[in-house]
Amino acid sequence: MSIIVDDKVYFIERQKTGAYWLDATFSLSDLGGTIPGFGDRYALAIRKSGTAIAEVVGRYFLRHIDDNAGSQWYAWFVVVEAVELKEQDDLFDIFSKVYDEDIRGNELKLKRGANKQNEDRGLEYWQAQQREREKHAPLHKLDAREQRILRFMIGHPDCWTTDTIPEAGEKTMEALSKVGVVRPGAKDATGKREWFITDEGPGRG
Repeated sequence: MSIIVDDKVYFIERQKTGAYWLDATFSLSDLGGTIPGFGDRYALAIRKSGTAIAEVVGRYFLRHIDDNAGSQWYAWFVVVEAVELKEQDDLFDIFSKVYDEDIRGNELKLKRGANKQNEDRGLEYWQAQQREREKHAPLHKLDAREQRILRFMIGHPDCWTTDTIPEAGEKTMEALSKVGVVRPGAKDATGKREWFITDEGPGRG
């Protein structure tokens, strides 16, 4: 039975009526690899439209077994409730100031943000990738570590250098390049080579 470990954290908002609805999803890398815990707060600012703050009131680790598909899905769900704070306006003034001064107009950060759009495709995307990996696994005869590196790069398109890709080294990346699943790019500001997935990369474990 294959195991799908979801890189997404699903945020569910509990309404005052007691009803629940799926509010948002974030990748673990978005959250710094940490699952929000009780008392943590999630702030939302929509420019020129409004603001909201929600507090974590529950979290669940889900193990979903699908016998028909022969797979298991592991994922985190975080339950939040809307709260109103006296200092809310002041907080969002600071949030907006940081955005205007540090993010807006920063081409590098905006470029990385655009690349992350490819990551936000949820469980259906990961299931499709899993099927493709199983279908094409023998094609390039990658070992387990090379497959893990390739899968990480597929799921984290904003990680381009070996210091941001777990288990990766220059020799391994060169080996992956030789079989055509990644390609070398230019060197970044620190002198590290950037590596990118090719069209052969997705699903070619």
